[in-house]
Amino acid sequence: MIYSVINMDIVGSRKIKERKLLQDKLKEYFDCLSKEYIEILASDISFTLGDEWQIVLKRPEESYNIISKIKTFLLELNISVYSGIGIGCISTDVYKNSSLMDGEAFIFAREAINAVKSRDHAIKSKLNKVYFKGKPFYLYNEFDNFDEVALTSLDDNILNIKTLNEVINVLIENTEILFSKITTKQLKVATMYEKFGSYNKMLENNVAKSKADISQKLNSAEYFTLKNNKELIKELLKQYIISN
Repeated sequence: MIYSVINMDIVGSRKIKERKLLQDKLKEYFDCLSKEYIEILASDISFTLGDEWQIVLKRPEESYNIISKIKTFLLELNISVYSGIGIGCISTDVYKNSSLMDGEAFIFAREAINAVKSRDHAIKSKLNKVYFKGKPFYLYNEFDNFDEVALTSLDDNILNIKTLNEVINVLIENTEILFSKITTKQLKVATMYEKFGSYNKMLENNVAKSKADISQKLNSAEYFTLKNNKELIKELLKQYIISN
């Protein structure tokens, strides 16, 4: 069975004055998150090293969605995080405590978060702090002739993308760049829109001034582009899992 391991670490955690208070808020939030995702969590969400925590999923395609959800919560606290996604097998039994487990998914997750922290050459934008790693799935394995033609006709940037892993990471990076530009007010409207599901219900619950205001903030935040990107990342992760 293929699993996903997500490692997340707070950026500049030593500079945070009330670290204990933040950890308490995180623990409370993770309790709620665990109940919401109980069907796909393989073990408890647990703190590992200092201000780093680990999530193990039975459905790897949900990895980026969960990261996005946590990042949105932390953005309201003005906290940024590094995130590494590792997808692969687990070589031990599955335990409630993830620290008792091991395998390639854990190795890939550690390598992924280290790549983000060290600004690996694969990460082009300083605004991106999320990276996915797993066994490479080459797009042209069975199409050598096509690949040779493509090499003579496509630009260098496209040619450098040879694996599904790279496609997923490019899409993640572009999504992260868009997400980094969201303002506090736009984020609040987007969060309320996801909660209530319609402009009318938002107005009924007095969480927005008008439909025009909601629309303007959602569009300025590139909310629907972000939503589509996340759905596509999920589908591509599904295809990656199938290919492995």
